[in-house]
Amino acid sequence: MSLFPRKPRPVKRHEATFRDDRLFIVACDDTYAPKQYFEFYEIPRIKVHVVATEDSTSAAQHVLNRLLQYDHDEDDELWLLLDTDHYASGSHLPGFITAISEAKQRGVKIALSKPCFELWLLLHHVDESEVVDLVDASAVETKLRATLGEYNKKRLKEKHFPLEKIPAAFRRAERLDSSVAGGDIPGGNTSRVYLLWQAIIDKALPSQLPAPLAGLKP
Repeated sequence: MSLFPRKPRPVKRHEATFRDDRLFIVACDDTYAPKQYFEFYEIPRIKVHVVATEDSTSAAQHVLNRLLQYDHDEDDELWLLLDTDHYASGSHLPGFITAISEAKQRGVKIALSKPCFELWLLLHHVDESEVVDLVDASAVETKLRATLGEYNKKRLKEKHFPLEKIPAAFRRAERLDSSVAGGDIPGGNTSRVYLLWQAIIDKALPSQLPAPLAGLKP
C-alpha cells in the first residue's frame, strides 16, 4: 500500500490560464513566515505554492514527505526550504543528512538557512556583516525586530519586504554564502533562499519580470 495514496495538486493545471505557468512547490519547516512572504509577490506566469508545516512536525524528513505528496509536471520544480537551527546538530544531524540526500536523489532542490529563514528576511534590511555573529534563531528575530521596530512571524507585513529590496537581499545572501564553508551543513550563518529566487527569475521571461528583479536575470 502506498504511503501517499492521494497526491493533491496545488494548482488546477487543466485551467487554460495556468497551462503554461511555471510552478514551484516549496515545502518548509515553518508554519507562518515563508508562506506569507512568497504570497506578497506576483510574477506573471510564475506560481509559488508553499507547503507549510501545519502539524508541528518540522524535521527535514517530515518536510520532504509532505513535499512528495504533491503530484507535479516534469517542468515543475520541487524545493525544500529548511532551517538548521535545531535539526542540523546533535542527535538530529544523521536524520537531517539522510533527508537531504534523499531529496537530492529525487531531484528536489534545497535552500537552507542557518540558523533560520528570518536571516533571509533580515538581509532585506542590513548588510551581511551584521548577521554573521547572530548565534541562533532567537538572536536573528531579536535583530529583525529591532531593525523593523516590530516583527511577528504570524503576521508579516508586506511593507517590510517590498519587491525593491529583494535585489539587495539577494546580493548580500550570495556574498555571505560564498564565504561559508560546510556545503550541505553550512559552518556559518547563511541563507540560500536567494537560490530559489534565482530559479524563479531564470524561469520567467524578461518581459514578465518586475523591474526590480530584471537586473538579477543572467
